[in-house]
Amino acid sequence: MRHGVWWLLLALLASAIVVGQAVAQPDSSLTEVYVMRTPPGASAGMARLIFIDSLTAQTTVLEVSGDRFAIVGGYVLYEDPASGTIYRAWPDGRTEPHPFIQPAPETRRIDWVVSPDRQWIAWTLANQMDGGLQTITTLARADGTQPRVLLTDGPDTFLRVVPVALTADQTFFFDRQPQGVGDFFFYRQYAALHRLNLADPEAQPALLPYEPNCFCGGAVSANGQYFARLEQVSPAGGYDVRVWDLAAGVDVFARSLNVNYQAAGAVLVAVDGRRVVYSLANNLTVDSAASGRERFMLALVDVTRGEQRQLIYNPLLVPLLPLDWTEDGSGVLLYNPRQDGTWKIALETGEVRQVAAATWLGYIGR
Repeated sequence: MRHGVWWLLLALLASAIVVGQAVAQPDSSLTEVYVMRTPPGASAGMARLIFIDSLTAQTTVLEVSGDRFAIVGGYVLYEDPASGTIYRAWPDGRTEPHPFIQPAPETRRIDWVVSPDRQWIAWTLANQMDGGLQTITTLARADGTQPRVLLTDGPDTFLRVVPVALTADQTFFFDRQPQGVGDFFFYRQYAALHRLNLADPEAQPALLPYEPNCFCGGAVSANGQYFARLEQVSPAGGYDVRVWDLAAGVDVFARSLNVNYQAAGAVLVAVDGRRVVYSLANNLTVDSAASGRERFMLALVDVTRGEQRQLIYNPLLVPLLPLDWTEDGSGVLLYNPRQDGTWKIALETGEVRQVAAATWLGYIGR
């Protein structure tokens, strides 16, 4: 554990105030959590977790070999990419192997989703069997209590289950998609989205409306009521957006913007279902990150009007993807998957500004 790096801490403390005000009003029970995946001065492969007490500003900086960070209960869950071991880190600086989520010798991949209150986690183990991959999906509380197996899928030589969301209405959303195909796309894409009602022990998985669909982006609101699906207009680009009210069984269709971006994803759905924000991109290839050719755009869907509009009119040269809504709903926090930092875009003006040197993960204790 490292306590120090004073210039970084001063910058983070200043930016923490900005991000904290954007997301929520801090109180004595909250710890703000940030991550730097490529921190200055750190050894290769090491990330930096930063825990800041919202009341006292006491800060703990922890260097770990990790990726795929998520807040679960009172800790941060992450994977050591070198060993595949799953760990958890606590705000007091302790780290330990995770006690109930670990790969087996036959496991090829672990994925997880966390409930909006961060008190439940669902994870999949994709295990190599004689007949292909078998995906086992398990649900448990953050402390490991009340575990139960939700799904056992396969063995299948072609498809595997990918978790998508665990929502406040006790619904587990997941995709069944070809193995490994998603790794070739910059944005996370889905093939055949399903839902499973966890409140009903007799419930069976069911396809969402209009599924299977194109291998495109999508998302659900935190309460599980609204489902947004991107639909590619043509290989040349452009994406229509269809937003479903799953409780009412009705949808709103918003036609594509008059801009031909070839790729899209990173969809964020407001909890009231009235707005959707997503990212679009052009000139994405395997080696395009340093090419200078990439261009990115952010779009807003006004579901009430059934219309889309560009949030910015000058394309971004780097990917800034939707992360979370601000507390008052006037903006969206953004992150760059290739670079540390947190940004904010004002939905009314399209102004983008950086608000933190590290990437915002969220609060512990809220």
